[in-house]
Amino acid sequence: MQRRSEVKRVSLLFIVMVFFIGSADFALGFPWSKDMVDQPSIKPYEKPMTPPENTLSIDRTRLPMTREELGEKVRNPVSPTAESIANGKRLYMINCSLCHGSTGKGDGTVSKKFVPPPDLSIDFYKKRPDGFIYGTIKYGGAVMPAYGENIPEKEIWDVVNFIRVLQGK
Repeated sequence: MQRRSEVKRVSLLFIVMVFFIGSADFALGFPWSKDMVDQPSIKPYEKPMTPPENTLSIDRTRLPMTREELGEKVRNPVSPTAESIANGKRLYMINCSLCHGSTGKGDGTVSKKFVPPPDLSIDFYKKRPDGFIYGTIKYGGAVMPAYGENIPEKEIWDVVNFIRVLQGK
């Protein structure tokens, strides 16, 4: 009799163990189970979600706007002093003149072997607001790469001031 109750107890323990092991394996397959392969992160070539309106990023910088929106909403906070223009010229010669040329005509050394950049001295670009040029430098254009990570915001405005001097404005 005692042996029988011991066998029942062991059998019951075995059944309970099998149930928990089986259910643990079953639970790992549910959608809320995340592992190294299936992480809640942005996958390569997956577009990140757009943030809600009027939110700030973690580092409290403005969220990117289109170049057109920047042209409408953002004004140049840096006055075109001699110091600003000199700094803008220095940065332009380092970052921009390879494609746009030293005079902004689009005749830089790279333009001979690549898609020619636009002539910055034509009326079309003279009429563009400073915010549009700032946005093009910071976030890039159709073919132009973004320089926002290479040039600080204040210095981008210096480049905008120098471009305006090149344009005769």
